[in-house]
Amino acid sequence: MNSKLIREKWLKFFETKQHFIVPSKSLIPQNDPSLLWINSGVATLKDYFSGKKVPPARRLTNSQKVIRTNDIENVGVTARHHTFFEMLGNFSIGDYFKKEAIEFATEFLLDVLKLEKDKLYFTYYKEDLETKNYWIKHGFDESHMIPGDKYTNFWEVGSGPCGPNTEIFYDRGPKYDKRGIELLKNDIENDRYIEIWNIVFSTFNSDGEGNYTELKQKNIDTGAGFERIVSILQDAPTNFDTDLFLPIINQIEKYTKYRYQTENYFIKDKEQTQINTNFKIIADHMRTVVNAVADGARPSNVGRGYIIRRLIRRSLYVCMLLDIKEPILHKLVEIVKETLPYEYETDEIVNVIIDEEEAFSKTVENGRQLLNEHIKDGQEVFDGRLAFKLFETYGFPIELTAEILAQKNIKIDYQAYTEAKEKHAQASKGNKISGMDKVINSLAIIKQKVDQFVGYEYLTYRSKILYLLDTENEINSNKGISYLILDKTPFYATSGGQKHDRGYILQNDQKLIILDVFKDKFGNHIHKVEGIVIKDQEVECFVDPKIRLGLERNHSGTHLLFCALRKVLGNQIKQLGSDNNEERLTFDFPADSRPTDAQIKEIEQLVRKYITLDAYRHYLIMTTDEAKKMGAIMTLEEAEYMDPKAVRIVKFDDITSDLCGGTHLSHTAKLENFKITNVEKKAAGIFRIRAISSKELVDQYLDEEIDKLLIEVEKLILRNQKINPEYNFEYLLPEDKEMSIEILKSSLELIRKDFIKFTKEKESSFEFNYQNIEFLDIKDHKVYYKNDLPKENIKTIASTLREKYPNVIIILTSTNPNPMLVVASKNLNSNLIAQQIYHKFNGKGGGNAILSMGKIEQNNIFDFIINELKWEN
Repeated sequence: MNSKLIREKWLKFFETKQHFIVPSKSLIPQNDPSLLWINSGVATLKDYFSGKKVPPARRLTNSQKVIRTNDIENVGVTARHHTFFEMLGNFSIGDYFKKEAIEFATEFLLDVLKLEKDKLYFTYYKEDLETKNYWIKHGFDESHMIPGDKYTNFWEVGSGPCGPNTEIFYDRGPKYDKRGIELLKNDIENDRYIEIWNIVFSTFNSDGEGNYTELKQKNIDTGAGFERIVSILQDAPTNFDTDLFLPIINQIEKYTKYRYQTENYFIKDKEQTQINTNFKIIADHMRTVVNAVADGARPSNVGRGYIIRRLIRRSLYVCMLLDIKEPILHKLVEIVKETLPYEYETDEIVNVIIDEEEAFSKTVENGRQLLNEHIKDGQEVFDGRLAFKLFETYGFPIELTAEILAQKNIKIDYQAYTEAKEKHAQASKGNKISGMDKVINSLAIIKQKVDQFVGYEYLTYRSKILYLLDTENEINSNKGISYLILDKTPFYATSGGQKHDRGYILQNDQKLIILDVFKDKFGNHIHKVEGIVIKDQEVECFVDPKIRLGLERNHSGTHLLFCALRKVLGNQIKQLGSDNNEERLTFDFPADSRPTDAQIKEIEQLVRKYITLDAYRHYLIMTTDEAKKMGAIMTLEEAEYMDPKAVRIVKFDDITSDLCGGTHLSHTAKLENFKITNVEKKAAGIFRIRAISSKELVDQYLDEEIDKLLIEVEKLILRNQKINPEYNFEYLLPEDKEMSIEILKSSLELIRKDFIKFTKEKESSFEFNYQNIEFLDIKDHKVYYKNDLPKENIKTIASTLREKYPNVIIILTSTNPNPMLVVASKNLNSNLIAQQIYHKFNGKGGGNAILSMGKIEQNNIFDFIINELKWEN
């Protein structure tokens, strides 16, 4: 099935479900300064969901072109990363909800695209059993349901509408990965189980502080990956091996001696893999450039223009790797247009690209000269910050810098390059000036650091207000929200992954509540407070000791966790980010795959060992070189503002030494306990550990886990007793809470196995005579109808009869109460027949053309079959 037909089928299908087709909008957002590009299918519909605009209908569908460039380094390397792609979507604005959304998805995938039911898998939010049950009611096996937690299956971005989601995956089989369902259950990056559709149920309103209220109007927001669906239906190993990309790749081949090889996905020849990657990069980037320029973007050094220029120049560099001697990007415009459904004039696009090709040729020559000026004799490492400056200021690709330096046996300091790149990204974020930015801007009169942090030694301190302002101006007094700088402060400002202190400031018996503490560019602490305040008066500062203790526990725990990670997983583990508040910590690190459960347990036990060793904390001040010699880990953001001649090292005896500016426990025993609560994939090759500390919080967490498991165990025991009334399962829980959790988890597995055993026994105890079957002749169709069959056997019987008698329509019902209906046929659409029966007998269910299953109110439907059922479909 070609890509054009697939796109048309999507839009036509939802149009038949009363959805209004919204044409794909421009990639450049209109009246939305928060976005650089349209980056999702729902982005152009936000005003409809917010109520700012009246939608053309409450049901909408689209195929929206989008741009995302946050993973540009993965383009061409993985099977599915793109900078430009199409997002298929169906949306409900206060109209239908879970039931219909799942029905539509089932019908489209099974009846329209003809995907095999047994190859579809689903994730769902573990507390959203309604969604799980809807999938099961449509005939999907429960073993294909994977529960997720709030971090994997709950859609929430700050405050506002949010809710659980369900994702649909397609199993492409063991030739893509011999490992099975554990890939999905453990969220392991793979090419076998492909996510093709995400359905978000907008159910609640979040205040951003963990409080949720149910929305009066519930909405549906979905996104299906067009390129992924195309690759599945065209049996292509990657998205690039489809009719969306191959015509572009074939055009590129005309200008090079190299050839693209689809079969190399399985052969994995290293040299050919790199050649394929080069073709993929050019094809992907040119799709983005052509469509962005068509929508009005132009290359420049800022904003979206910078993105376009970067993609063009990266493509030109890759052309060099393919030994393409002449500029060819402008020659790809027509073929890109032919692979997509959008209409635009190509002359202007061609001219824009030609101008960039000519400019890049000059850039390469200038860049080589600049690079040579900074290379010294005997140099072994090239400053990564300078490499980024060559890229950022002059557009000289980092890949080309690396290639030139490699010829001289010089390596790039990639850590410094990454830090410079990230610092630039942070500085460039957003176009709007926030209240905080205005405060910092209004403090421009301060040219140096004027305050002193005394929070390492003191939690209470007498200080003086040096500066007082609102969000616009410096003021002398205020009532409400104010910002102030003290001469000396015990309040730690958010930095280095540690959240700010809380507490209050006392002035003339008036309490100023601390709402936030952050730093200006000089490192001055800016306190956001609420209350009545007067400048140039002394105040008393009171840090909340309980919150500070929680912060110190989790920050200290982060250091111990980092050390344990390196011990268990290897010294190659780097800290990519951390976030510590008084209740929990997170730690991000790179890895090829998620650590095993055994490794996670070992890491956790190692941290607990460090706690029992009761190592004492030491603060050391030394030069950067001295810190490196002693093995201190230099990864945190404090390095940006610490004097390299006097960096601060936190050391817990002989366990760990790290550069850090945060606050920490005096000795590790005060951490009390440590528990890893989750390990999740944050992005490709990046994982996040979530953990808690302190005896109180760990005990509370374990108690909650035990309670949830106990409920599940008792529920499954009752389910087994419905099949076998004499069934009983006994278990004894020890005082050790973690051991109790392990026993309950093991018990759940045993009880589930008992259920499967009882079900099979009940099925095998019923014997169905597949011989001497009597058929009904109804309107030129042979029909077999039978009621009062056991529920456990009805699906098996229907499937067996369908295969044994392929020209017969099978209609079976089970025993009362709540009888099941199964329709199976190889000639007529089983689901369409079943839907008539559901409608007549107040039932519900679904399936595909060869088998549909659901529930109805009564099991004797003989008269309806004979007299009313419509057989032509």
